[in-house]
Amino acid sequence: MNLKKMIGEKVILSPLDSREYERIAGWINDLEVTLGTTLAASNITLDKEAEILRSMEQGGRDFLIIARDSKQPIGTCGITAWDQINQWASVGIMIGEKSYHNQGCGTEALSLLCDYCLNLLNCHSVRLEVYSYNWPAIACYKKVGFEECGRFHQAKKIGGQWHDCILMELLDQQFTSRWVKPAVERRMQVKV
Repeated sequence: MNLKKMIGEKVILSPLDSREYERIAGWINDLEVTLGTTLAASNITLDKEAEILRSMEQGGRDFLIIARDSKQPIGTCGITAWDQINQWASVGIMIGEKSYHNQGCGTEALSLLCDYCLNLLNCHSVRLEVYSYNWPAIACYKKVGFEECGRFHQAKKIGGQWHDCILMELLDQQFTSRWVKPAVERRMQVKV
């Protein structure tokens, strides 16, 4: 059973479950899935992934992405860094099930995660990094509202070529909540 923290039209964000370690280790070891991420050079054993996931569960800021049509995990997303004083969060996302690539699931999952960060954790901004050759991810991030705010030139060498690391951010005033704010408004209309 997957718990439902944030519910979208295509996906649900459910708290990370370390029992999914075999599935997630399979995604991480699939070069087609991780080529655009920092995990491309990683070799993760099942035992190591189970250990990593148990540790991540304790933080409570990572999610499984569940497809609403199949009720199965299709990826992960979460907060990689959180500065409560300066009110920003850095995030990451991976759609592991290739049959769900280019279906809008990553865009919706990232939008749900941003809503969580901006409207539940009260962040002022959400940040992420992406390599310049990862055009599908860049298009996804722009759909959510992220804008480029800087870059590290020739930051990654892969396939014999150098690529930039693009820094992107989304400010709270640039984001329209489709889940949290409407839920609060509905709650406020309930008469006791």
